[in-house]
Amino acid sequence: MFSSFTNLMDRLGGGIAGVLNLIGGLALVALIPSFAWLVFGRYVLNETPTWVEQFSLILIVLITFPVAAAGMRDNSHLSVSFFRDALPSKVAAVVAVISYAAMAWFGYWMMMGGMDLVAFNWAKQMPIIHISDGWRSVPMAVCGAGIAFYSAVHILKIITRWKAISDAEYYHDDLLNKDVE
Repeated sequence: MFSSFTNLMDRLGGGIAGVLNLIGGLALVALIPSFAWLVFGRYVLNETPTWVEQFSLILIVLITFPVAAAGMRDNSHLSVSFFRDALPSKVAAVVAVISYAAMAWFGYWMMMGGMDLVAFNWAKQMPIIHISDGWRSVPMAVCGAGIAFYSAVHILKIITRWKAISDAEYYHDDLLNKDVE
């Protein structure tokens, strides 16, 4: 029961991570032609398109925050695990749970701070492009929610796969991706 719930949350997280990576990828693809237009307008037409700066600020947060949250799922974002992985597997798993709990706490507060910024800035408009300034903070709130969610899923995976972790000589993240035997 608990194992199937964890697997469901992990599969759901995989789908969400795919969407987050898609958002970041599309924003990156949109950023390149917008800057090409900026350079062309500035140096060829001698008329700088002023909207590119504001547009690129939104694209940068759409690249940075969602992809950072998706990186938490794969343990590829800010993951320094050399010392943890050198510990005996049970101790390393407990250290991993503590670090994931701290990351979930951080993600929660990042989400709350992002939502506060969205609410605070929603009535203001971004200059030149005339959309709500709150849109700049939406990706931060989404990132915080993603970090909290993926950290909780990692904790569930450690609890669910405790037997496999206990039997392993060393703890490593691949142990969390194997089904419980």
